[in-house]
Amino acid sequence: MLTTSAFTVFVLGLRHGADPDHLAAIDNLTRNSIGRSPRLARFVGTFFAGGHTLMVLAIALLVGYLGSRFAAHSHLVESIGTWISIFVLLLVAALNLWQLRQGTGEAPIGVKTRLIPAFLRASSSPWIAIPVGLLFGFGFETSSQVAAYVLAFGSDIMGALVIGSMFCLGMVCTDTLDSVLVHRLIAQHTGHLPQPMRVWIASVALLAVGVALYELAQQLGWRPIVPELTASAILVCSLLAVFIWVYASTRRSVAMDA
Repeated sequence: MLTTSAFTVFVLGLRHGADPDHLAAIDNLTRNSIGRSPRLARFVGTFFAGGHTLMVLAIALLVGYLGSRFAAHSHLVESIGTWISIFVLLLVAALNLWQLRQGTGEAPIGVKTRLIPAFLRASSSPWIAIPVGLLFGFGFETSSQVAAYVLAFGSDIMGALVIGSMFCLGMVCTDTLDSVLVHRLIAQHTGHLPQPMRVWIASVALLAVGVALYELAQQLGWRPIVPELTASAILVCSLLAVFIWVYASTRRSVAMDA
């Protein structure tokens, strides 16, 4: 039972790593650090997810410790977190679609990224992604989401630790892949790359809209066509398809310039 639950939460962690605000923050941090540390810049997503993991595991352990005392209020906490998530996702989508229409977009725009201190946003050190990821973990929607998964799949502190760890493992995979992709986009930047970048920004916007609409449907009591696990798998596979397309496009661009 715990094995099945761990796999389920791993897939949900993959989806959390694909959060548009994560993608935008990692994109920004990778761009800042590639000039100073080109090799380490590839792993900015890993560092970001590592900082985020510290907060996620702390929340998981706290909920596992409180158990039934927290469960009495879990539905309200999850509901508030979901509505906050819907608002942020739609705002992210609107900002990215606006910059695409203006033709000025060079990178995805995130909401939370603008809320963190300016010296962290502008830092050129790839290691700064760790405290930034930690700060992202303070978001109410993240806390409520992790708490809901722990209550659903973990029965005690040890179960909460397993669930939290698998969630974070999935998140690390997606966030690492994101920074590797952005690193390639920047390192291979040529005159042929604006189209892949526009596709990348548009994908972040569409991803935000899709997740927001799915969460909104659940909040309004509509029965989703597919279960959450399937929806998460579809979302991650769609993002992976975009990664592959962008990677192939950069290879073609390099070949054309050779």
